[in-house]
Amino acid sequence: MTASVRILLIDDHPILRTSVRELLDRHLPRFEVVGEAGDSEEAWQGVVRLEPDLVIMDLEFPGGGGIELTRKIRKAFPKIIVLTLTAHAGGQRINDVLDAGAAGYVLKSCSSQDLVTAIEATMAGQIYLSPAASTVLVREYQRKLKGNDEKILSVREIETLKRIAAGQTTKEIAFAMNVSTKTIETHRLNLMAKLEINTVAGLTKYAIREGLTTL
Repeated sequence: MTASVRILLIDDHPILRTSVRELLDRHLPRFEVVGEAGDSEEAWQGVVRLEPDLVIMDLEFPGGGGIELTRKIRKAFPKIIVLTLTAHAGGQRINDVLDAGAAGYVLKSCSSQDLVTAIEATMAGQIYLSPAASTVLVREYQRKLKGNDEKILSVREIETLKRIAAGQTTKEIAFAMNVSTKTIETHRLNLMAKLEINTVAGLTKYAIREGLTTL
């Protein structure tokens, strides 16, 4: 890359942003951090005002999630590249991020060189997954090849699972999703059958492991 890559950092942890900025500053003039944001509104204002080449963002921050913001950025500014930097390695979350338009998925446990490689790859038009994220997706693919694709959850089942993990009751979930309590009960039974999990606590643990909730 010959021109400097203008980068906007989005994460609600100032220490993390400082660490990433210091890392990228060591690679000047290739990378230039032009702004930082700690919540959704501040992030969107930064995108509109700065129009960076690359946005590096977490998935969870006040005011909305990274998936929604990724989709919004890609729709309004299709030339801006989005790179996810997160602690979550769930297969469903990775697929959701890529579907939203992100060009890369890197875990916060990665090395500094991995992050640099991710930036260079995505700016070159490639899709980049950190080794850990790639492993998750490969394992899911292998499960499908073994005939376990019956465990794939529908969009409504995933939404139900997220709300169960958040501690909402059947009535609260039904109201939020604008369906009957019987429908939610059916979703819950389907979740338990597909995932071979027999308790709400077990569903919650699964949601945490797959990165569907931060609880």
